[in-house]
Amino acid sequence: MLLQSGNLASLNNIEILHKKGTILMHHRLFQVIGWELRKLIKQRILCLLVFIYPLLFIFLFVYMYHAGVITQVPIAVVDQDTTKSSRLLIQQVAASPQLQVAERYQDLTSAKHALIKGDVYAVLFIQHEFEKDLIAGHQPEVVAFYNNQYMSAGTIIFRTMSSALKTANSQIVLQGLLEKGIASPVAQSQMQTIPTSLHPLYNPTLNYLYTLISGLIPTILQIIIMMAMVTSITRDRFTGTGYQQILQLANHNIFIFLLGRIIPYFIYFLFCLILFDTVLIANFNLPLNGHLILLILGDIGFILTSCLYGIFFGLTGSTLAQAYGTASLVASPAFGFTGLIFPRIAMNTFAYIWSALLPVTWYIQIRLDQTLRSPNIVTSLQPFVYLVIQLSVMAILVYLFLRKIRRRLI
Repeated sequence: MLLQSGNLASLNNIEILHKKGTILMHHRLFQVIGWELRKLIKQRILCLLVFIYPLLFIFLFVYMYHAGVITQVPIAVVDQDTTKSSRLLIQQVAASPQLQVAERYQDLTSAKHALIKGDVYAVLFIQHEFEKDLIAGHQPEVVAFYNNQYMSAGTIIFRTMSSALKTANSQIVLQGLLEKGIASPVAQSQMQTIPTSLHPLYNPTLNYLYTLISGLIPTILQIIIMMAMVTSITRDRFTGTGYQQILQLANHNIFIFLLGRIIPYFIYFLFCLILFDTVLIANFNLPLNGHLILLILGDIGFILTSCLYGIFFGLTGSTLAQAYGTASLVASPAFGFTGLIFPRIAMNTFAYIWSALLPVTWYIQIRLDQTLRSPNIVTSLQPFVYLVIQLSVMAILVYLFLRKIRRRLI
């Protein structure tokens, strides 16, 4: 009986000590968070970088691309035939919402000059005797010059003009057959071609907000997160006291040190991403074909990994300039490696591996999976695996560096 009472007393003491330890740990954590927030507010540049830039870029790019699709691309027309058939051809091209016949020129030289100046993005050139050759059954040539330097506009022009010219050609030929006295059913049967059914998947409206902006904003946020964490971690490293004061606040606990430094930034950047998704879903009808919880988990994993990358660069740079330089070298060109403007599968080995090392690459895939695509659970979890691997590796490396610093200070 006495033995049981002694065991119960020991268990109660252990519980009390555990609670006191937990309370003390929480107190230390809040002290580190408060210390970081005070330092953050005092640094105007860091405050601007963290609190203003993310929201500024989100609303700026959403406003710039609110139309979602490219419309009314200005083109020029050089009609040297000026016949009913050539006018029908021009009307068919102008009927497309993606193109706008902004200028008409008498010669190709003037149209070329406008194309070089950037006044128009394409020139439609209809040569002499276009209608005559068409009626005679020859193959009249219609030439379209377009500026493919701007690849998005060039792709839109090529696709729209090809479709419009094909439709116009069919109508002109059909009209010619009818004028020859051929019955309408016979004429239409002679016009039959192989039917083609094209179905753009996952982004059928070709909306830039759903793909381009969903990749551009996370890429900018990755730059801001890494730079903010480099600024935060180097702020103490290159001072006289180093990490002595902040480690004492954390009771020399590396976990509390890291968590207290990351939490203020993590909460705000998570708010920015959730706000971004809310705006796209509520105001621009971004589909949510996957799972909202997986999208939010992707937000969390992306922010934490980017924070650890920034801390790692801040700890390993031998000088302040080197720390910032390494972070900018990794984060700044990241958009070109995400696979949105050039497919990863077509990249060379170096670019493919480099893209795999960037948190934003897997985060963008998570975003596209959970919004536009609707993959099965196994496919959905694949980018999470790579993101967790990055998070784990960076956490281990940062811990090892901080443990080395702690040993030197104690």
